Amino acid sequence: MDSSRMIILIAIWVLMMLWLAFVVISGVLAFRKWKKTGGSIRAQMLYLWIGAAIVFTGDFLHTIAATISTYTNNATGPINVLGTIFEFRTFAMFFDALVFIVYYALWALFIVTRYQQGTFKSYDKISFSLAAAAIVLILPGAVPNALCIYTLEYDIAIWAPHIILFIVFGVMTVWKLIRCSRHAFKQASDPVTQTQERALSIAGIGFAFSFLFFTLFLMLTTLNSEPGIFMILKTFAYMIAFFYLIKGFILSTPES
Repeated sequence: MDSSRMIILIAIWVLMMLWLAFVVISGVLAFRKWKKTGGSIRAQMLYLWIGAAIVFTGDFLHTIAATISTYTNNATGPINVLGTIFEFRTFAMFFDALVFIVYYALWALFIVTRYQQGTFKSYDKISFSLAAAAIVLILPGAVPNALCIYTLEYDIAIWAPHIILFIVFGVMTVWKLIRCSRHAFKQASDPVTQTQERALSIAGIGFAFSFLFFTLFLMLTTLNSEPGIFMILKTFAYMIAFFYLIKGFILSTPES
């Protein structure tokens, strides 16, 4: 492997380990709070804990797959598993996409639990329907494509149509998180609730920027550009969001 690829791999791992450290910390803290709280707060911590666990799994696999792809100089990251070629990066990209669909579905449940006493409104039913449709569209291509059985066109299977549905569903969820947390902040009278709602609002803004950078990445990718900087910015946006979730929401939640 030449020095330029080695530098790229080192940079990828440094950035991803820093990002995944935030994810692990948030997951561990949410798990501890989950065990020591009750009622709706317990459910909210459960969603944050599960979300952190699946994001770590998805992005860790994606990082390994990107390493294999860079090392082999092959976009699909093929490896030989018991005599069968398994395209690791192809599978990891599908899996990571699935992970983030589920992750924002957990955030949608978080919002319903925190701000609507568990009552689903028409807006929530529409957003969950989009998430379910995205999952249905991604699953048929994930494993078959990784095993070189191309049931779907490679580019289409990765970027569309589930990605389009994911972006719409995700933006709907993030917008509602920001709107609800800001409204709750204005209504709150105690400092703890104000701190929590402010943190949730800032985290929502971080998620919003992550979608912006992700969309720009996809748009430039279709133009055969080199938009990797936007994925780096997307990761930093997530790190800011998780920092405020940890500091402003999880740690400030009283134990029952």
